[in-house]
Amino acid sequence: MTSVDDFDYTLPDAAIARHPVHPRSAARMLFVPAGGEPRHLRFTDLPGLMAEGDQLWHNNTRVLRARLMLAKPTGGRLELFLLEPAGATMEEALAARGSGEWRVMVRGGKRWKDGWAEVTWSGGERRLRAERVSAGEEAWVVRLSWTGEASFAEVIEELGAVPLPPYLGRDAEDSDVEDYQTIYAEIPGSVAAPTAGLHYDESLWADLRGAGVDPWAVTLHVGAGTFKPLGQGGVEDHAMHAERCIVSREAVEALARPGLRRWGTGTTTLRTLESLFWYAVLWRQTGAPPNAVPQWVWKEDAALQEWGWHRLEDAARWLLEQPFEGLDFATGIMIIPGYRIRSIDALVTNFHMPKSTLLCLISAVVGDRWKALYEMALAEGYRFLSYGDGSVLEVHR
Repeated sequence: MTSVDDFDYTLPDAAIARHPVHPRSAARMLFVPAGGEPRHLRFTDLPGLMAEGDQLWHNNTRVLRARLMLAKPTGGRLELFLLEPAGATMEEALAARGSGEWRVMVRGGKRWKDGWAEVTWSGGERRLRAERVSAGEEAWVVRLSWTGEASFAEVIEELGAVPLPPYLGRDAEDSDVEDYQTIYAEIPGSVAAPTAGLHYDESLWADLRGAGVDPWAVTLHVGAGTFKPLGQGGVEDHAMHAERCIVSREAVEALARPGLRRWGTGTTTLRTLESLFWYAVLWRQTGAPPNAVPQWVWKEDAALQEWGWHRLEDAARWLLEQPFEGLDFATGIMIIPGYRIRSIDALVTNFHMPKSTLLCLISAVVGDRWKALYEMALAEGYRFLSYGDGSVLEVHR
């Protein structure tokens, strides 16, 4: 059993970045070669580390304005944090007109036993109302209804606030609308940003393309569970949150190409690519495409040696023999020490919270070396967490 305490370190409050640097690519970047000495660089140096033809994978999810402030008839305030639709796909829920049900976290809801809460706008002519359907330990289900002809996506774009991580300790500002969104955000569905991608700006993206780097996208809609810390005791006792992944056939074709160096942007991209490997494993084992990739699927890998599957490209070539246009599945995979990375050669990532599942993943990428690297970063004044500096970690094998 791996102890949660193995992923603890002291993070001073002063090291948490409350705002990003501008321009984005001016952020500091700790480059850690596999087996080599770390180098202190900037993200503007990234194109010089990559070679023509290298693939750069990223997560093109788009962050929703997922915080809604409403008022109860008694005058009390109520905050809803949208998590995911209840009984509908994200696309259906965002396109809905008039009403829809959502799973939410509620602040100020202790006395909200029944009845409704609402917010009005356009001089009171339009209204969004929330009614409680059910309450659970971690989330409630509420029915949202609104006047007018707007889709729900348009409603939250007008009324919602940017869902900044709670550890920033501040309300969202106008600048966060742009700052907390990647330049390639495309498919709406996340309630937290894939923050490693926040280091790319248009200038850096152009420089990467100019260096012959080949960018590719997958989608993982980030849920609020990404902020859930590890509990006490063993890491294996943690219940991982499930998140939705979308991978196109064109992306699988790119992943099947042999002999290429692949870079992953962020833990969400890495989890998607690793989940794709195990998605193929489950499909081949059962004869049918699975709906979900379980948390500990990777602990059952007896067939891999027989099949000769060593890297994601092996699984991708098998997938291309199957009939599909695109893949859409949930993943609960949890990557901890002992897991072997099969999809990428280097990870672009931020500096993460103590006792987090993200830090477990980092340990799987670089081993116990993460502790010394984090101590070095703190001593050198690197800025931590979502709006902070970042690193490029080559995978140790």
